[in-house]
Amino acid sequence: MLVKKRRTTWKVWPVLGSSFLVYPALAQTVNVPAGLPPTVNATYQEVGMGGWTPPTSTTTQQISGSGSVVSTTTTNGSSTDALQSMYSQSWGYAAAQNASALGVNPDALAATCAVESGCRNVYTANGNSSITGAFQMSNGTYNEALQKALASNPGLASSITNTGVSGQQDPATQAVAAAQYLKDAATSLQNSGISNPTALDARGYYNFGPHAGVQLAQADENASMASVLSNMSSDQLAKNGISPGETVGQWKSNVASKMGTAANSPILAS
Repeated sequence: MLVKKRRTTWKVWPVLGSSFLVYPALAQTVNVPAGLPPTVNATYQEVGMGGWTPPTSTTTQQISGSGSVVSTTTTNGSSTDALQSMYSQSWGYAAAQNASALGVNPDALAATCAVESGCRNVYTANGNSSITGAFQMSNGTYNEALQKALASNPGLASSITNTGVSGQQDPATQAVAAAQYLKDAATSLQNSGISNPTALDARGYYNFGPHAGVQLAQADENASMASVLSNMSSDQLAKNGISPGETVGQWKSNVASKMGTAANSPILAS
């Protein structure tokens, strides 16, 4: 059987009054967060699959106009599980950056949103309460903390959506107020003798206010929560998930289990 070779014919199309000149494309550099391709953060394993822990390091690649990798930077894998949970949200990195701009450790901020909402932007405001958002702040506390943060670092105003109360449903914006409130908690606890307050130390402050926050941080772990929070009724304690007879130590253990490894993260960035 004979196989005929196909002849390729090239045609040249003239262009009247002009000619084609091919110039090399100017190189462009694009910074790609988390590198290419993005790493899938597995949360639920398939039945029968072996154990697998997703990487916790963060990689940034600089890509040239031709698509080649110019440089790669990888941070260490010391981030907490709460921070990884916050990073999995579309607003997570912006929230962490805003916290860092205020001198607050992003791990401590993530520990707070992990307890408050599982780091989800939930709308829970109703006729009886204005508390809402990923960091579950009331309008009054949010607005006061946000304005204080912007006064200490005016540059943050350009990174948030709305400097008014209506902006608190945006988690990256609410993170500014939450980080400032944690910073206030750290200062209060330091003034009370706790040299390097952690996310767990500040939980009482964030949840119950400055006075109760200091009391809980200093209380004996065998003391009952009801005795430390004596100004709260049994109904109020129940609404905050505190059972009758629950001790300070038990309460701290429950909070720490929700915060995960971030519980012992210092609030103030080193």
